Amino acid sequence: MTIVVVVKGDRPERAVPLALKELDIKVRGRSVVIKPNLIANRPYPVTTPPDTVGALLDYFREGNELIVAEGSGFGDTREIFRDRGYERLAERYGARLVDLNRDEFEVVELPKAKVLRRFELPLTLKGAYLISAAVLKRHSIARVTLSVKNMLGATIGRDKGRFHRLGIDESIVDICLYRKPDLAVIDGRVGLSSELGGETKKFGVMIFSEDPVAADAVGTKILGIEPSRVRHLKLAQEAGLGVCDLEKIEVRELRTT
Repeated sequence: MTIVVVVKGDRPERAVPLALKELDIKVRGRSVVIKPNLIANRPYPVTTPPDTVGALLDYFREGNELIVAEGSGFGDTREIFRDRGYERLAERYGARLVDLNRDEFEVVELPKAKVLRRFELPLTLKGAYLISAAVLKRHSIARVTLSVKNMLGATIGRDKGRFHRLGIDESIVDICLYRKPDLAVIDGRVGLSSELGGETKKFGVMIFSEDPVAADAVGTKILGIEPSRVRHLKLAQEAGLGVCDLEKIEVRELRTT
């Protein structure tokens, strides 16, 4: 059974170590890249809050190179790093901030990809332990934007709209075929009805899994949507990226004290 840990509580500094110890996550001597959702220069829950990323940096700080990397599609990534508190966070933990829109890259090819048979892979992600640190949001086109869709920002250039034109669901899956997250973290303390704003709802949970598709399936269900109705999750499962069938997922519920 694929394991997804759901921690109930409002404090990432407690939820993160509790969940990652439950999953037995141990990383040493690696480049640890945390990829938050910083789609625009707006506060949580539109974007991943710095306290969640800070808790991850704290957990992985010993013996690893720490990097926070994003390529925003609706703003200048460096400005968002500054305005959302990520520069202070990086200074506190000795982390490096990378704008993936401007990262060096190598061109890789995957004949079995649906729409992205050639892909510019940011070199910052190559060989790293990659964490997709998403937020719990619905999406106007893709239905949800969670840990696998968060990878649209892990690409070169600000024109993320090109993936919509090619086919958003297929693009999400292809990008993850080139570089799937090693760990999915979804901040669901507050959920959002749309990707750039809308109604908020308090859920008081954080979701963790080494299977990003399974994490998203659980997050999708929490948002009130059946995972089988989210096309990119079904395609991801068919591509072997993970499990979106809730009957094949073991959900372990924990609570912070």
